[in-house]
Amino acid sequence: MNKLTVKDLHRMKAEGKKIAAAVVYDYQVARICQFAGANLLSVGDSLGKNVLGQADTDDCTVDNMITFASAVARARDRQAALDIAERPGAVVNVDMPTVPSRSGPKEVEKAARRFKEEAGVDMCKIDIRTREEELVDEVQAVIEAGLAVYPQIGFEYVYGGELHGLPAERDHVMKWAHALQDAGASMIDLTMVTRQVYADVCRSLRIPVIGGQAPPEADGKIQVSFGLVGLGAGNLEGTDANPARDLYQRFKKILDGIHGGQW
Repeated sequence: MNKLTVKDLHRMKAEGKKIAAAVVYDYQVARICQFAGANLLSVGDSLGKNVLGQADTDDCTVDNMITFASAVARARDRQAALDIAERPGAVVNVDMPTVPSRSGPKEVEKAARRFKEEAGVDMCKIDIRTREEELVDEVQAVIEAGLAVYPQIGFEYVYGGELHGLPAERDHVMKWAHALQDAGASMIDLTMVTRQVYADVCRSLRIPVIGGQAPPEADGKIQVSFGLVGLGAGNLEGTDANPARDLYQRFKKILDGIHGGQW
């Protein structure tokens, strides 16, 4: 089966090729992103809020992640098997939910083993930006479970918030980026730092550095699929054309016809 590996992503960095990544939650969108050329499909624990309607990302469970990660992995495997558009299947990542992360390395390893065995993913992202000193143990726990590991560092995401770039902040990020690379991390997601800090970290590391706020100096960028196309109920307000409003108008026309006995 023609599939990308983490080594291929490392090769892309070495050759100066940008890594295009997408946060996806389901089979159909994963296939579309593969057609479009995604190198990395990442199943985010944001699915708890975006797909399941949970009140908080912290509510997302390992079982939730396995269900959706399995669907994304199947989309990758079936497309790769067919060699559609002559593109190799993407690397598939799954986020580690909050509960096992806060329960320690043993629970992280247990969850990572389930992700590998039950969902068939390639990599696991760990995200404890406020407790970097614990990331090293979690990196090693995921590796022990047989998966590549993809930690997120930097600063807590705040929509419209100020990016961090003071000398002390740069030094903090650089320290942990190198510590995690040395611990065996395969990639790093860097969050809420300035363009200059991003550039410095990317030049300094052997492994790829990407993120949602990544500038062109980064090794790549990750986009949330729903946000990328404006597919959210919050976009129904106003009159501007967008996919959410288009779907609403199509559905309303059909459902109004059913109400009126016209179908």
